Amino acid sequence: MTKKSLLLVAGLSISMLASAQNQSWTATAIDGNDYSIADILGEGKTVLVDISAHWCGPCWAWHNSGIMEKLYHEFGPEGTNDLMIFFVDGDAASSLALLGGASGSQGDWIAGTPYPMIGPNGEGNALADIYGISAYPTLFMHCPGSSAGVEIARTATWETFLTSWKNACPAAFNNGAIDAHLLEVENGELCPGEHPFAEVFNQGTGALTSATLELREGGNLVETKAWTGSIAPFAHAEVSFDNTTVTGSASYEATIIVPNDANTLGDVENAEFGPVPDAPNTLISLELKTDNYGTETTWKLFNGAGTVVAQDPAGNYGNNIVYNYNWSLDPSDCYTFKIYDAYGDGICCTYGNGYYKLKNTYGTANVFIQGASFGGQEDKGFGTPATVGVNESELNNGFSIFPNPTSGIVNLQFATSTMATVDVFNVLGERVNSSTFNTTGLRTIDLSALNNGVYYMNVSVDGQTATRKITLSK
Repeated sequence: MTKKSLLLVAGLSISMLASAQNQSWTATAIDGNDYSIADILGEGKTVLVDISAHWCGPCWAWHNSGIMEKLYHEFGPEGTNDLMIFFVDGDAASSLALLGGASGSQGDWIAGTPYPMIGPNGEGNALADIYGISAYPTLFMHCPGSSAGVEIARTATWETFLTSWKNACPAAFNNGAIDAHLLEVENGELCPGEHPFAEVFNQGTGALTSATLELREGGNLVETKAWTGSIAPFAHAEVSFDNTTVTGSASYEATIIVPNDANTLGDVENAEFGPVPDAPNTLISLELKTDNYGTETTWKLFNGAGTVVAQDPAGNYGNNIVYNYNWSLDPSDCYTFKIYDAYGDGICCTYGNGYYKLKNTYGTANVFIQGASFGGQEDKGFGTPATVGVNESELNNGFSIFPNPTSGIVNLQFATSTMATVDVFNVLGERVNSSTFNTTGLRTIDLSALNNGVYYMNVSVDGQTATRKITLSK
C-alpha cells in the first residue's frame, strides 16, 4: 500500500449514510462546547470535517502539513469568518490521552490545533458512522446552507485547496466586487535592503487596484502606504513598506483599508520581521536525505535577483538516500532555498526520516539552516557576507595574499607564527588543493597545475577563517 492509498477502517459500518447526504449533527468537542453543524451552515459558512484516527499515519501527515491551520487562520473565525473546521478522531477508542500523544497514537494532535477537536466518549466514532466513511483520513466539505457533505480531496498547498473550495461552494464567496484582506506573513526574514511587507489577498470578484496600508510597531503608526497596482481575484501579492527599515527582530501590525470593502474581517495581521541568517562563507553545501517517497522531493536555490542558480537534477530521487551538493556562491548576495514536496507532507517523519541541511563546505561543516517537517513547500533565506568567514576581520589584519590575479604562485604573508590550513576550491565547490603549514615568514602555494579560472582560497588559523577569491590567468 502506498502513501497515497487510504487506510481501511476495520469494522466500521458504512450503511447509514454512505451517499454522504443530510449529515446534520451536534457533537461535544474536547473544549467542552457543543457544536451544531446546522447552525454553522445557517450562518453562511463552509464547514470542513476532517475524519481521521489517532493511530493513522496518512492522517498524521495531513494534520502536520499545516494546510488546515492556514485555511482556518485566513478564513476561520479569526480571519474572514467564512469557514469552520472540525477535526474528528473517528476511532471508537479515542481519548484525550491518545489525542495528546499517549502510547498507540501517532503524536500530539492537540498541540497547535486552533479549531475544535471531536473524539473522546464516542463522539468522534458517532460522526464517522454518520458519514459512512470507508477509510481514514477522509475530508468532507459542507457548503453554506446545505447539510449534505461531499468528500473533497486533500491538496499539497492551501492555494490549490482554496481553488477546490471556491469551485465546490461558489456561494461562500459572494462578498462583493471589492473584498480585500491580509494574509499571514509566513516568512518574515529580510535580505539587506528589503523592508517589512504585507501580503494582500483579493477575495473580490474584480481586480483590486488600490488600497491604503498602515504599519504599526508597539501600537505606534510608523508608515502609511498608498498602494496602487492590480491583484486578480483570489490572488495575493506583497506590498512593501519602503520607508521602514528593520535592523533586528521586530513585531509589527499591518492594516489594510479599502473603500467599500464588502468584508472588513481579516484586515489586520501581525507579523515578525528580522534579518536572514548569514552563511558562514560563500562555499555552501546542501545535504539532503529523502524520505520513503523520494520522487516527491524537489528544490531550487534562487539568488537575490530571483534567478535559479541551482536545483535538483533531472530525474527522480531515490528513497531514503543522502545526496550532497556543493555551491560556490557570490559574496554580498541574498539567497533563498526552496524545497518542495508534491504530496504536501514534507520529508519527515511519518514516511521516513528525511531532512535537509545547509552548511559550509569545508572545515567543521557547521549547519546554519536545516529542516524536515513542512507541508508542500518551505522557503529559507540566507546572506553571503562580503568578506566571508567567522571572525575574519581579526584574521584579515594579520595576513595578506598576493598577487591576485596570479599566473600560478600565490604568496601568503602572516603577522604571527602559528599553524594554518589553506584549502582551495573551484567554482563547483570541489577542493582542488590543500596545505597545512607553520605561518612563520612568507609562504607560497603553487596553483599553476590548475586550469585558468576563478578559485576560492579558504584560510583557517586558530579557529578563525577567511576566504579570498583568486583569479588564475597563466
